[in-house]
Amino acid sequence: MNTPDLPFTDPGDPTRDGLAQLLGIEPVEWGGGRSELALLVDDRHLRNMPILHGGVLATLLDSALGVAASSVAPANRLTVTAQLNVNFIRPAFPGERLVAVGEVRHSGRQSVVAFGEVRTEGNELVATASGTFLFTDMPDSSSPTGSP
Repeated sequence: MNTPDLPFTDPGDPTRDGLAQLLGIEPVEWGGGRSELALLVDDRHLRNMPILHGGVLATLLDSALGVAASSVAPANRLTVTAQLNVNFIRPAFPGERLVAVGEVRHSGRQSVVAFGEVRTEGNELVATASGTFLFTDMPDSSSPTGSP
């Protein structure tokens, strides 16, 4: 299996996120403690009913909050999710374009707290989330396993 080069120079760059690419999550803007990501719901995102799988929605929110948190991380530090709480408000359906916004509410020496939401382009609330993110050391890129 091919493994893409990891973005060790800018871990907060959502254009280099393999899972986001696989799911079709599009970065709209990010920086300064805020991010905006979009997703057009299609058949690959659905449960066994014609609604968006909750795991995809949670991933979208985790990505939006994580990108916002990464944008305030100290240099040469990774941001990892320590806690994520998602509140599902209404289902999303095929063909809907969802916009997720993540925003940092508190940034400390070792952690970040962020909040976010997902809305349809028609401004209907789909889900909200809060998360805690920790700063951790970057893996040693010279190591074959990437371990520190």
